[in-house]
Amino acid sequence: MILLASLSSGLTTAAAWAWGAGTVLLLLVFPWLLVRTLDRRGDLRSSIARAPVTPVILGAGALCFMILRLILWLDGPRVLAAAVFAMLASYATVLVFSRAVKLDWSAVSIGAAAVVVPILLLSISGGPVLPAAAGAVLCVLLALRMRGGWQLPLASAAAGAVVGGGLFMLLQGLNT
Repeated sequence: MILLASLSSGLTTAAAWAWGAGTVLLLLVFPWLLVRTLDRRGDLRSSIARAPVTPVILGAGALCFMILRLILWLDGPRVLAAAVFAMLASYATVLVFSRAVKLDWSAVSIGAAAVVVPILLLSISGGPVLPAAAGAVLCVLLALRMRGGWQLPLASAAAGAVVGGGLFMLLQGLNT
């Protein structure tokens, strides 16, 4: 994702690394630190692992929306904005269909990533090695989700691939 920013938007390598590092901090480090701090202080009523899905998804969606706005406000790489928007669409799918159909939101995210990540890596590397490796890692993650049964994670991953991955591909097509 870091190098893709320089390829798709004409950013310098240093700017691409800055966007990539900032994205990693906002998507991975900040939520982990926030949850850990709140849990240590006792502000969480229950563990995040036992929390209902809706507040967790709303929190993740709010963070994605803030990142999306930051990318657009700072005129960041559009491919990064498309990936974040695809994540938001995947989360919204889980919330919208939660009353009618049960979806595993982590499998939905894996399904969207199964489309987005290989496309990003293919455009960076120009070859099949990185996308194949990413696909293998995502398949292992999905297989781990299937330990309790295969129907729900597989259907959820398919929904994520169609909604999140499809929207990402659509946005990439409009961006070129």
